[in-house]
Amino acid sequence: MRRIVGGFSAFVLAMTTVLVCIPLYVLGVIRLIVPISSFRRMLAYPMDVVIDVWVSSFRWLIRICRLIDIEVQLPPQLNNRRDWQVIVCNHQSWVDIVVLQVSFRDVAPVLKFFTKHELIWVPFVGLAMWFLGFPYVYRASSKGRGLSATQREVNEAVLKREGRRFLDKPVAVINFVEGTRFTQSKRDARGSPYENLLQPRRGGVLQTLVVLEDRVETVLNATIQYQGQVPGFWDLLSGQSGGVQLVVEEIPKPSTDQQLLTNWLNDLWNEKDRQLMRSP
Repeated sequence: MRRIVGGFSAFVLAMTTVLVCIPLYVLGVIRLIVPISSFRRMLAYPMDVVIDVWVSSFRWLIRICRLIDIEVQLPPQLNNRRDWQVIVCNHQSWVDIVVLQVSFRDVAPVLKFFTKHELIWVPFVGLAMWFLGFPYVYRASSKGRGLSATQREVNEAVLKREGRRFLDKPVAVINFVEGTRFTQSKRDARGSPYENLLQPRRGGVLQTLVVLEDRVETVLNATIQYQGQVPGFWDLLSGQSGGVQLVVEEIPKPSTDQQLLTNWLNDLWNEKDRQLMRSP
């Protein structure tokens, strides 16, 4: 039965992705070749509508096939899709992105996040995300090796260039500040001081705050915790994910001073780790 559910979900998701990519590609190409900046900014709105359709279809699929039980706790004042938002979140699985997308669908602008450089080659999705302005950046290796000087320079250039596109219209920028998905082996290899988290890195959130400047007054602190084993994407599609809890709180925007921001992230992660240990 699970294979049937997984096959059906995969088919629906694949067909939906292909269908939404067609208008995205058309709009994306037009946006590239038209030199009028005001017209290019205007095209960002119908492109976001296409993404809303994709997220809504996935949310429908989750409900109809009972793929995962999502318990969401959102601030009551979070109901405006016209405000720029910065979201800081822990990261454990590709399922995290689905949980965040469907949970914020009606209360936040279209979600965007920094994406691993290699994913641009993923069929359909990679190019679509590039057209939508998802910044593709190099990530440190899973073994903890740092980036080369060239990779750091490329990342900085990409963040500055793509970050400016965040100003075209309201957007919610997700920062997975751990830089990669959490596993116990990564935690041990990197010497993380946390039980359930990797050491946070300030680069992405710093660039986001600098680019958005006074458009953001607060930051959303999101904590994802799965019931039992952390699911993979097939677990989600086949309805074997169990349940997940997403807790979101609104907190004051931190300083962009590098040391103060580092301290702020460390304090935030200390509390998040305690919260994850307290939860069942």
